[in-house]
Amino acid sequence: MSKNPDKVPFDVQRKIRMHLKETHLPVSSLAKDIHLTSSSLHQQLYRDSLQVNRLWSICKALKWNLFQEIANHLEKEIQGIQAKQKGIEIKDIHEEMDEIKRKLELLENENKTLKEVITLLKS
Repeated sequence: MSKNPDKVPFDVQRKIRMHLKETHLPVSSLAKDIHLTSSSLHQQLYRDSLQVNRLWSICKALKWNLFQEIANHLEKEIQGIQAKQKGIEIKDIHEEMDEIKRKLELLENENKTLKEVITLLKS
């Protein structure tokens, strides 16, 4: 979890810049689509924050749902918090599963031994 709980734990502007690079779309083209100058958009893509309205117009212009990526990341983070609150951590679950497997193996061996004893007593 990030140190500032109100801050998105990944760089939204960097994600946008990476998306532009992956799609080979120049900043100037996106700027034109959202009615900004290239220099203005470039500055916004290197700031610490981005207004939701601007982010909305960028996502529409790129036909890309960055909000979904943010929501997916947030969902994973919330699930992790909830798991910790419930005292359930993956490490604990794996340790418990290993212990249950060991007990099952012992019980299976005991069951096998008892079956052999019953068979011997019947003879």
